[in-house]
Amino acid sequence: MPLRATRRSLLLSAPLAALAATAACGSGGSAGAPGATATASGAGGAQDGAFPVRVEHALGTTTVEAAPQRIVTWGWGSQDVLWALGLQPVGVPEVTYGGEGGAYPWWEGHHDPAATTSLGAGESGEVPFEGVAELAPDLVLAVNSGITAQDWSTLTAIAPTVAYPDQPWQTTWQDQARLVGRAVGKQEEAEQLVADAEADVAARAAANPQLAGKSFAYVYATAANLSVYLPGDSRVDTLHGLGLVDAPGVTALAGTSDQFYVEVAKERVRDLDCDLLVGYGELTLEQLRADPVYATMPAVAKGAVVWLTDEDLIAATSTTVLNLPWQLDRTVPMLAAAADAASA
Repeated sequence: MPLRATRRSLLLSAPLAALAATAACGSGGSAGAPGATATASGAGGAQDGAFPVRVEHALGTTTVEAAPQRIVTWGWGSQDVLWALGLQPVGVPEVTYGGEGGAYPWWEGHHDPAATTSLGAGESGEVPFEGVAELAPDLVLAVNSGITAQDWSTLTAIAPTVAYPDQPWQTTWQDQARLVGRAVGKQEEAEQLVADAEADVAARAAANPQLAGKSFAYVYATAANLSVYLPGDSRVDTLHGLGLVDAPGVTALAGTSDQFYVEVAKERVRDLDCDLLVGYGELTLEQLRADPVYATMPAVAKGAVVWLTDEDLIAATSTTVLNLPWQLDRTVPMLAAAADAASA
């Protein structure tokens, strides 16, 4: 979830949106998580309900000895996976971006505030170790987060803790579902969640063929510059699933950074020329169009822009298996209209 209304947390915010805001948010792809494995005791893959389970991740190896009963999540999205699997966490990150009343709309019917404590990160975004410990968890899931090796060590002293498979804030929504499923003994159910969600995305892509092959950039805009989300971030990768492709300038930027976004100076925005511009930020759409520099971008000039203003929807574009339908119900019509404008 976003930490606070700072620019960096807004970038992230959209990813918890970002808690993701302090490091790097969701990565894309549907293959098994690189560097992450879960096996039941002995040889072979983990079977649903089979414990103990070993999960290897970027910060070490975590063994879950028995089916967890008190799960705390940290970072972005793991609670969504638990709810989709029919489980109720005892602690989740506090909602600090969007989420009227402390919950997102796609949580309806899942989130029980009487059973689940909201854990605040504070202004600096640090893990609330004391709050976690007070909940007496038997598992902590931080599979899409920015925890450090020291954080993981401290959390592991409280309960077995599963971190991200590779880079902080760069876990795909598919791999997040799989890792959470493995850790809680519901691997097959998690795989089905992923398969159903990917089928939904494919069906929406087929129903909107005007999206296929259109180039795009997803940005956060200020009066001074653009921050461009890169391939590997879930905001970007979800659009790939709909048939959109990265603008050449975005592809070039992706080779310059291992984080989830790159800032582009205002005088270089034409490096991001694309068919569709998707974004949000400190500027309204009207201000974007009125700006003499941004107005030179082909997508802005043609009206092929999807400009997000609803904080819940901005947050939802940091995809989880639970928020995906809610997100796409709202964004796909806007994307289709922008694609039509780009083709006009």
